Amino acid sequence: MSMHSASSRDLMRSGSRMITAIGPVRLPSTGEIRDTLTVLAHAGGRHTPIGLVPTTESRRWEHRPQDFLGVRQLGPCTREEVPRLLTRLARAGASARPLNVAVAGDFLLLDISHGLGDGRLALALVRAVAGGRTGTPVPEWARTRDSALPLARALTRAFATSPARVAQLLEPRPSITPDAGPVGTVPWRRSPTAVVESAVSGTTAELRRWRDRELPGASVSSLLFAAIARAMRSRGLTVDDKVDVLFDCRRYLPDGATVNGNFAAGVRFALSDPGDAAEMSAAIAEATASGRPLASLALSIAKFRRRMRAGTAHTEAAHVAARPRARLVYSDMGEAALLADLDWTDEPGRRIVTALSEPADPASIVFTSVRRGPELDVSASLHDNVFDPELVRDALADALCDPLSLLSRRIV
Repeated sequence: MSMHSASSRDLMRSGSRMITAIGPVRLPSTGEIRDTLTVLAHAGGRHTPIGLVPTTESRRWEHRPQDFLGVRQLGPCTREEVPRLLTRLARAGASARPLNVAVAGDFLLLDISHGLGDGRLALALVRAVAGGRTGTPVPEWARTRDSALPLARALTRAFATSPARVAQLLEPRPSITPDAGPVGTVPWRRSPTAVVESAVSGTTAELRRWRDRELPGASVSSLLFAAIARAMRSRGLTVDDKVDVLFDCRRYLPDGATVNGNFAAGVRFALSDPGDAAEMSAAIAEATASGRPLASLALSIAKFRRRMRAGTAHTEAAHVAARPRARLVYSDMGEAALLADLDWTDEPGRRIVTALSEPADPASIVFTSVRRGPELDVSASLHDNVFDPELVRDALADALCDPLSLLSRRIV
């Protein structure tokens, strides 16, 4: 057994988990899956995530390639049962192992400590496990250690000519909605729940055509986010004017730099209307161009280190507002191109790639989108003792069934 010095970025995430599901795919046996992951753990040694055993207490993590993994066989599962299975696994509580694999018929579920990495690692692991059989080459990422000081290098690259810009980007943005004053709270405990909906094939292409006509330059993901906000509101949910968007900060790294672990950051936007596609798109584009996600990541780490010194870094919420506003959190995992050549066992319209990402804030709802060619899967992760999952499912179905109708409505 050897020791690894974890980054503050990874330690910051080590108290949470990601659960990813994919299927239906012709999967290796559980024995082959165990062998594949054990090979990955040995391939990179203690310098790559697989085989590490995160702890929330310190940056000194053990590398235990012989004792980091749990693999189990569940009963067969259908596509429609995947959200229920994700919910069940999330509610089972924290596992003693950082990486847990469940096989349910032709569906694969990976429960990963967030300390090991972000959504990029989750998809890479899904590809390695679902496509891994005896003799399969070890993927390059599993043998490549992280570049030294990636955050410092990215900050230097983005802000070296104007370091004062970092502070400017982090200045608090005032809320559009007036502060309602003190808010009554009630006791609360976690109750993670997943709902999943899929758009019909071609929906993303329709969004692109609408974008080209109405909002040239906007991203498809920003249009989708705005449609979801409108659908949530139309279903009677009170939506906060502040929204959180997750960004992969690897875009700011120098060429050739590698980060296998966590390198994503959330940026909070105060919008006059989260359902305004033009405002949403402009906010995301401005943040991306300015390097604000990178500055936000640096600030998050600084705040986390202060909480670590105070002993409050991983304190869980115990109360929620008596009348909560839904804080929408958006995470676009992009195109899952590396999964395209897996041995799928059903036609495209019956496939799924999705995830449950438990909100740390009880009043948040995390929307995670994954594109598979012309197809689109979106999950909503929430706590069902705060918001009605059926209401959220209906809103998500509305947004994916006819996003153009939602986006074309006049804002009132």
